[in-house]
Amino acid sequence: MAEKNTNVARQNTAKPSEIATNTLVPPVDICEDKEGVILYADLPGVDKDGLDVHIDKDTLQISGKRTACGTTDANKCYAELPEKDYYRAFTIGEEIDREKISARLTNGVLKVVLPKAERAKPKKIDIKFS
Repeated sequence: MAEKNTNVARQNTAKPSEIATNTLVPPVDICEDKEGVILYADLPGVDKDGLDVHIDKDTLQISGKRTACGTTDANKCYAELPEKDYYRAFTIGEEIDREKISARLTNGVLKVVLPKAERAKPKKIDIKFS
């Protein structure tokens, strides 16, 4: 399936030097419809206290801190997942209603809903006949 080029959400690669070398880039799926954009990011091992999602100007930033073994009190005996934090950033277009953005973390998957502003949604124009 070919990727759709959209200005609603684009990966931000403008400042890769600001991203620490000790971070992982979480894989994402992005879906768009007439109502908005939904972004799914896989963040295994991140809990609600270790997750930060925010917008700075036109950039949506996602960062997550992994907790080894699911708790900070346990001694790690063996682990295959690297002890690195997650970071990903996307440029958000003017079409997104920033006041209505929502996010939910469920079973290690972050779902960010970015609704389109009313002015950006498709509108059917009524035709009047005389």
